[in-house]
Amino acid sequence: MLEWENYKELIPLVVTWLLGVETTILAEGRALTAAEIADARSVGVKAPENIRVLMVDTVAQPEHPVLLKAGKETGLLGESVSGRTVGYGIEIVNGQSSRALLRHEFRHVYQFENASSRESFVTDYIKSVLIEGYFDSVYEQDARAFELQ
Repeated sequence: MLEWENYKELIPLVVTWLLGVETTILAEGRALTAAEIADARSVGVKAPENIRVLMVDTVAQPEHPVLLKAGKETGLLGESVSGRTVGYGIEIVNGQSSRALLRHEFRHVYQFENASSRESFVTDYIKSVLIEGYFDSVYEQDARAFELQ
């Protein structure tokens, strides 16, 4: 596994960058359909009306070279990423959208809503991925559990 100690100092930069990504998604993304709102509520989201979905060719990549390198090293950025949730903003790669993927991302919104702050959620999520691995991260296991319910 990757070492948390090698990445933790990047968290403030990551939080700032992700806030910009979320702002773009919220401004340019579409509101959920009635069926999607029902799915978001069914996975625990408190305010599904705040969610916006933006279809993209690739998820946003940081311009900061250190963040870009760290994102690729950790597997949090790259060509295999089909969706990403940032607060109430969800990016879905064109051609990858499915009900299961949206429900997975809605569960990340639920996780975000239940964190004490944006910074604490980002910190805890990244730490989990680094220590446990992406697939075994408690956040990813939780989101996968809600994909097809």
